[in-house]
Amino acid sequence: MSEAIYQYTQDQIQKGFQSQNQLIIEKETDFIFNKLITNMISVFQDKIDGIKISNTGFSFSSEYLFSEKHKNNLLKWLDRLVKLEVPATDLDFGKIKIDFENWYYHLGGEHIEFIYQDTYLLTPKEAAAALGVSKVTLNKYIKQGLECVENGTHNKIPKYTIEIMRDPIYSILMQAIAQEKKIRNQTPADRFVEINHELSELQLKYKTTSFEEAFRHENGDEMDDPTDYYRWKDLLEEMNEILKLGGGSI
Repeated sequence: MSEAIYQYTQDQIQKGFQSQNQLIIEKETDFIFNKLITNMISVFQDKIDGIKISNTGFSFSSEYLFSEKHKNNLLKWLDRLVKLEVPATDLDFGKIKIDFENWYYHLGGEHIEFIYQDTYLLTPKEAAAALGVSKVTLNKYIKQGLECVENGTHNKIPKYTIEIMRDPIYSILMQAIAQEKKIRNQTPADRFVEINHELSELQLKYKTTSFEEAFRHENGDEMDDPTDYYRWKDLLEEMNEILKLGGGSI
């Protein structure tokens, strides 16, 4: 992207929000989003072959469209567009891929899928070895949200997930996105049963039914690996939301 286009786009974003002009904001949103897809496919061509999104477009809400959060996101992504460089590490790719997915769903998108190069996919055995865990533990990670793609008759793991799993913030965000995708295709009753099962596994692991008891002297922000802490907390919050829909609570 040239400096002239960068500056023009930045000026248009500022203009759109200052005048509360929906057409300008939507136009610049579409421009940055589509430019990101094109650039990511080019910059990360050793990792991905393409990016597929649903053809239904975005269901913008006026509240989000005119929000300061959306404005900041547009400016942030504009800067990241300029900084996309080759070669990119697996961690760099993983972070921008997860952030982009997260932004896509905040924009109201329905489905996004990254198509990986075959050489960028690991077998479960290779992924478990790279993470230093057993295949049983790897399967638990997959169930919690570690990305796993069907490649013919076998499941494969994108290489970026190895580095992402060592980053507490992004590993949790990857799992949250995966759970959000799953929830979209489940009834509240189905999800409630699944939450109970996941909570039971955590309760058995920590030998208590109480979240407070399991993490009595710990804070998630200060833990070396806060995955279980935030997972348990999120599951309880999600369960409470489902119960509220039925008029109850935890």
